Amino acid sequence: MSDPREQELAEIFGERWADAEGVVRQIAAGAHLATSLIEPTVLLGALSRHETTGSATIAVMALGGLALGLTDRWAIRTGFASPVSRALAGQGRCEYLPLGFFDAGRHMRDAKPDCVLLRLAAPDERGLCSYGWAAGFTPELVAVARERNLPILAEIDLSMPRTVSGHEVPVAAITAACLAGGEPATDAPVPASPHAVAIARHLDPLVPDGATLQVGIGAVPDAAVERLGARDLGIHTEVLGRGLAKLAIDGRANGAFKARDAGIAVCTIASADPQVEALLALPGRTEVRPAGQVLDPRSVAEHDNLRCINSALAVDLRGQVNAETLGAEQVAGVGGQLDFLRGAGLRDDSLRIILLPSSTSRGEPRIVAGHPPGAVITATRYDVDVVITEHGTAWLRDRTDEERARALIAIAHPEHRAGLEKERALIPPAAGR
Repeated sequence: MSDPREQELAEIFGERWADAEGVVRQIAAGAHLATSLIEPTVLLGALSRHETTGSATIAVMALGGLALGLTDRWAIRTGFASPVSRALAGQGRCEYLPLGFFDAGRHMRDAKPDCVLLRLAAPDERGLCSYGWAAGFTPELVAVARERNLPILAEIDLSMPRTVSGHEVPVAAITAACLAGGEPATDAPVPASPHAVAIARHLDPLVPDGATLQVGIGAVPDAAVERLGARDLGIHTEVLGRGLAKLAIDGRANGAFKARDAGIAVCTIASADPQVEALLALPGRTEVRPAGQVLDPRSVAEHDNLRCINSALAVDLRGQVNAETLGAEQVAGVGGQLDFLRGAGLRDDSLRIILLPSSTSRGEPRIVAGHPPGAVITATRYDVDVVITEHGTAWLRDRTDEERARALIAIAHPEHRAGLEKERALIPPAAGR
């Protein structure tokens, strides 16, 4: 142990400190495992080298999940589609679990795992390990394990920031632990859409001073919110991304008028981004809380002037949103989008906004007459108030099907509008038309 920090961990954990191979030896054959939101890559990799068989619910599949899936000894499912899960699903080695983020904690309680595997930040001076970049449903998973006296196996990541959730894991609760390896986690910067400025210009009038923001995953919403002109904004979101972090650091998102958690940016996932890490380092400015708290639609609805700003793969002329599939292939999960849309729908002063470029990088339309067979409807036409592309704003709230279609065609790419008009004419008329 050349690293003094690893030596310190060995002293803290005592006999419970081991290498990854030693930790996973405690997993019995036939066990059902559940993992933290941040993949315990080292432990899953070590498990793949054992002859043990079983089943696993892996939150987000990365290299550890890939290694385990390729053994063919483990039945694997995941609720967050990733390139790894897509590849394994194509080979029949992984199944997708359609599960809302808020509901994930309940699922973990009902799934009755035999063992939990976690990736945690290093313990603080109180002997508490935080969830680092992401809490998600991991606190609920830990609570289930402690209530049922299940093994809690952890890898400690010295590169992860210590964050505040209010549900940190005591060292004494961890059955066995090892050191997490590999390079520090980073979210590779995604180039901003060339349409980000235009989209932000259309978004800006819809976000008043003092509004509270939820921003979904995606380069388009992330870049658009960074350019907002409003002041005294609040943050209550699933993912704290670079755009929101810059608003907070610049003082534009100070949370001064939040109905709950004034002055605090609340999220359940923090992007592994330098701007976000800089915000996390500021005392008392952020909390990375359990998804069951952050995404509870009832808690979401407590925020005044909430603006839910999310992305999509496609929107059809009735306002139905697909944010998950290309054709029938699952390429993303629902995440927290639907939880926030449902919560915001309980408030008259909220807006549920979808941002997307009018076409793909290959020139294919994102405003479509109808979604193709096998595509998933993530948000129904009852869940969306506004759709924005670089060509303008389509107001859907309180609009008829005909009015929606006209508004959406008007913000489609100019090259696609004539085709959409022809396709719209083929849609059977609604009752009363």
